[in-house]
Amino acid sequence: MVQVFSPYQMQILDSISHVTSDKELFDIRNLIADYFSNKALDAMDELCTEGKLSTSTIQSWSKEHLRTAYNR
Repeated sequence: MVQVFSPYQMQILDSISHVTSDKELFDIRNLIADYFSNKALDAMDELCTEGKLSTSTIQSWSKEHLRTAYNR
């Protein structure tokens, strides 16, 4: 199986090839997680601004129980 990376992925791989410690890896992983978390928050804010989503809808999500029941 041949793994093909996009130019964007290759740039990230090249950048992290210089990581020399667990702390650096931890920090980079947190930066990436923060980036995508902020993108999700921005998208939710935009949906709220457009009236497609409300804070009450978001609050109702916290009460949802979406787990699949498995029979043993």
